Amino acid sequence: MNSQNSNKRSIAIGRRNFVQSGIGLVGCGLLAETFFPDTTLAEEEKPPVADIIGTQMILKGLDGMSRSTAKGKNPFVDGHNAAAVMASAFFCREQHVPDEAQRELLAFMEKGLLRNRIYEARPREEPVADLEGGLLEDLHEGIGDLRRSGHNIIFGVLSLKALRAVPQAKTPERMAGLREMIRSFRTPDRGIFVPDDEELADLEDEKAFIRFVFREYLSALDLYLNGKGHHGFAGHTLTVGHALLELFRMGYKETARKGVKAFWQFVGQARKGANRGGKKVADGPAKAPTALDDDFWAHYRERRPKELVSSHLIKYPYSYYALLRELDDRVLKERLAENLFHLRALT
Repeated sequence: MNSQNSNKRSIAIGRRNFVQSGIGLVGCGLLAETFFPDTTLAEEEKPPVADIIGTQMILKGLDGMSRSTAKGKNPFVDGHNAAAVMASAFFCREQHVPDEAQRELLAFMEKGLLRNRIYEARPREEPVADLEGGLLEDLHEGIGDLRRSGHNIIFGVLSLKALRAVPQAKTPERMAGLREMIRSFRTPDRGIFVPDDEELADLEDEKAFIRFVFREYLSALDLYLNGKGHHGFAGHTLTVGHALLELFRMGYKETARKGVKAFWQFVGQARKGANRGGKKVADGPAKAPTALDDDFWAHYRERRPKELVSSHLIKYPYSYYALLRELDDRVLKERLAENLFHLRALT
């Protein structure tokens, strides 16, 4: 190993050990900011990272998502796959994931998610500038009621974000596939209602909305850890809430506001939990790598989890860390740090 690679490895190990030690420091009364560093630093002041996972993965994700309704495919399962591939690029860029961790994450996807035939290259087409308007219309049409636990929102918003990042991807065939994906979420979930709760937060106060998302995440996670709920209720509280905030910030405020009702419906479902026999989940190890570390992805590359779990291993941290950057509640940060191990999608 040359000195340059050795230095990169040392930096990655140092960062991982810093995060791990921070988990234990919470119990000693130290602030969460000790290991959840200030993310308000200007972008130009942050250390540069290589674009190992970047535009190519965004384009692949769009191709995959646009094929999720093809014959023999399942827009729910294959959509999870494609959403994770797109999210991987945004996660690495936004969180300045170290180069070595990016390489391991890419290897993890190449061994599993990227083997899906939805990623076959598309024939070359010329982009058309305004085609995303139809995709937004389709999303707006069905966003007001919960559908497949909000996956129309998650997949739709990631696709819109990806199209902004790679405008040359707005080709007729690709956009037709993306619109068909959104339209495949035709039926609202049954028996789901908005909770009667004055504390439900909307998007008009973004900071309050982020605090609300994390409170509901921790509540759903607590149910899961005590055998009274599914891990997916906690994880998707993050991903649906994050998607609506991103949609709002893209300028599609009317559509995002309409979607808040569906999010509240999901929160109601998560609060009810599920009967898992009260079997408690064991505590995680005192020290464990996170999705920011190369060891995390190397571990799961060897384990080769199934497709949905693999996608959640990427999408949950993507939303978690994006929202965490703006969380202004110290007590919530400490509680999140105490439960950081359980962010990973084990079920």
